[in-house]
Amino acid sequence: MKKVLKIILLSITIIAMLALCIMFTYQHFNDDLNEMSLSIIRNTETGFIKYDDTKELIMNICDTSNNKIKDIPLDSLRTVLASNPWTTSVGASISLKGVLDVEVCECEPIMRIYNNKGKSIYIDKDGYIYPESSNYTPHLLICSGNIRFNPNEYGNVFDEKYSDTDLPIIFRIMTSVINDEYARTCVKQVFLDKNKNYNFSMNNTDIIVIFGDGNDVDEKLFKMEKFMKKMLGSTEIANYKSINLNFKDQVVCTKIK
Repeated sequence: MKKVLKIILLSITIIAMLALCIMFTYQHFNDDLNEMSLSIIRNTETGFIKYDDTKELIMNICDTSNNKIKDIPLDSLRTVLASNPWTTSVGASISLKGVLDVEVCECEPIMRIYNNKGKSIYIDKDGYIYPESSNYTPHLLICSGNIRFNPNEYGNVFDEKYSDTDLPIIFRIMTSVINDEYARTCVKQVFLDKNKNYNFSMNNTDIIVIFGDGNDVDEKLFKMEKFMKKMLGSTEIANYKSINLNFKDQVVCTKIK
């Protein structure tokens, strides 16, 4: 008999708890939305995504002045915000206090590439492509010159549609420059000439570094660093027009005529 009473009491307790949960859930989703909080995740104070425009877009989608929590279209909100070309991910949820929390992560490009028509794209460390913006221009390593690609197509530089372009090689060379402690401080810009040779313009000197093709990238960067450090403080460097890194175990210098 005692065992039966315990089972009955336990059942009543469980039913009561479920009823409270249902009542709380119903009340929560029928409450009005109290507040909206927006966070844009990026490493800079300003960026490609405008805070005020994004906030206004959220309020228009959700009609936050009139909607109850159950009427907030979270899936639609995430889809619309994710369609921004500079957005990498979107999070949206409603807290127990009735606050709509929205978190938008912005892309973090590491380089900018111009095609031969002067149109550019941004590329992040994983090779994903983002469009240029008239509102924001980050200070990044640039590559320009005889480069052909469609600036209105995105994806990744290693996608098949880019296999016949220079983008995969450019990405590999510029990533190596950026990751090299010495090169990233002294290489100002990369240029691809009509013969498919990559040339570097440098900070603090007018010497052009003829880097050549995309082979032996790390070896060439090492030779460049060794040569430039050796010539540091020398007046002789002012007599050089360019240095060529394409020869095995040596740097070939061209003097100004």
